[in-house]
Amino acid sequence: MSKSILDIQPVGGVGQIGSNMTRFIGENTNIIVDAGILFPSEDFFDINYLIPDLSELDKNPPTDLVITHGHEDHIGAIVHVINRYPEITIYAPRFATLLIRKKLDYAKISKKVIEYHSDTVIEFNDFDIHPIHVNHSIPDTFGLLVKDKENRQCTLMVSDFKIDSISPYEKEFDFKKLVSLSKECSKRIILADSTNILSNNLNTPSEGDVLPNFQRIFKEDYNNIYLTCFSSNVHRVMSVVQAAKESGRRVLLYGRSMISYAQSAVERGLMDESDFYIDQASLPNKNKLVVLLSGCQADFRGTFRRVAKGEDTHFKPTEKDLFILSSKAIPGNEKKISLLENEITEMGIDIVSARDELIHVSGHPGRNDLLKLYESYQPDYIVPIHGESLFLKKHIEFINEKFPSATAVKLHNFDQITISQRLELSVNTSTPLQPILIHGKGIEIERENISNRRKLATQGTIFISIKTDSLLKRKVQFKYSFNGLPNSFKNNTDEFEYLLNSELSGRKVKLLERTADEIRISIRRYAQNLLGYKPITVVHFV
Repeated sequence: MSKSILDIQPVGGVGQIGSNMTRFIGENTNIIVDAGILFPSEDFFDINYLIPDLSELDKNPPTDLVITHGHEDHIGAIVHVINRYPEITIYAPRFATLLIRKKLDYAKISKKVIEYHSDTVIEFNDFDIHPIHVNHSIPDTFGLLVKDKENRQCTLMVSDFKIDSISPYEKEFDFKKLVSLSKECSKRIILADSTNILSNNLNTPSEGDVLPNFQRIFKEDYNNIYLTCFSSNVHRVMSVVQAAKESGRRVLLYGRSMISYAQSAVERGLMDESDFYIDQASLPNKNKLVVLLSGCQADFRGTFRRVAKGEDTHFKPTEKDLFILSSKAIPGNEKKISLLENEITEMGIDIVSARDELIHVSGHPGRNDLLKLYESYQPDYIVPIHGESLFLKKHIEFINEKFPSATAVKLHNFDQITISQRLELSVNTSTPLQPILIHGKGIEIERENISNRRKLATQGTIFISIKTDSLLKRKVQFKYSFNGLPNSFKNNTDEFEYLLNSELSGRKVKLLERTADEIRISIRRYAQNLLGYKPITVVHFV
């Protein structure tokens, strides 16, 4: 067999939207592209996020990390990567660099980040990386053209992009550079975004299409306008600022993430500090505002949820106000957002969402956008990535129907694409590793402990503390508490204490472990008779 000239292995981001990380390995080169997190479903009981399992990488540790853009599903795991591989060299575009430095400062990590730009060539031993400017919903987003030194193959990784020819905030997708650099390659491969493959928008609308609707709505006779969008969507915030200025409204950023991204945009030179307020106390008055709320997915601690439920200290919406939902529900969050919409409606407040007006556009390509990219780049192989399993399947069907000259390649996390010296592409399948659950101060929490949390959350608990030396006395001393159980159960304390006294009578101190287990079983059986289920029961001696 011939030696490979390039191996490509997704570690995350395939079959899921999140935890993006992909390995590119040559004979003398070993890098990863992106280091993202995956946001948890509600089933994970308040963990912070998930990251890819990096144990597979330990066999051949990466020397370099190249970031495509600053979204959390592409940079959120960077501290974990640095802690595991302290010598790794990091490359990132300007806006992502600003966000990464905040993460490193918070984690008290001193690490240089090398900025790259549109005209940068990132050189490695076996291949070079040419950044290709693309449009997206966050500034400074790039596709990466991985091109070997002899023009045998070039691989375009473009996990997040859209095509926006009229954006007021950024240049167009750089097709000219892409075609110029790739046309001499003998084989062309692309790893492409699948996020919107099911969308009815064949061509994703421009961010420039949103601005006129904001301009019109902001001039309507509402007092305050509460607007929520993704905090990272700096271009959307810029549209809000422009429309607010024209309508004589002031903009208040309300929520830590909203303020943080806007301050990075100021540092990047995209906005001015005078464009907005970040402290409600500094406002001349609290009328005719546009209040930009963080937590657009109805996050429990987000300002959108707090204000919408009337629980905020400083802002109490009234019928004279308006809510604008300038974002799309991430799958799984629809119900939470719907419940907030119901509460807003019950207060008699109007809502404008993407169902009513063009006030949100995606950062990902429609099917015609994908087709335009394929026709420009003329790939021999297309690998759908950045999408759930159904999206990947539909993307393959789309390729087979609309661009049959290319071979569609099905891939799972930890599968490995090999490009041989003869420029033949093959896939070596592997068993995917489950993502790692992260909670608290960046600490891994095992899945079995999530199972325990689930039981605690759904079954309630009974805690019993027994004074050890009282077992030798006529009356055994104990304390107990119930958590998460119906009040009717708590009202049976006489019966519960009688059971405990009966179980403890005559017990021997030297058999404490056996005693604790037998009491636990007895109490759970008693609870099941009353409740129909067995609460978590903890018995310990003090």
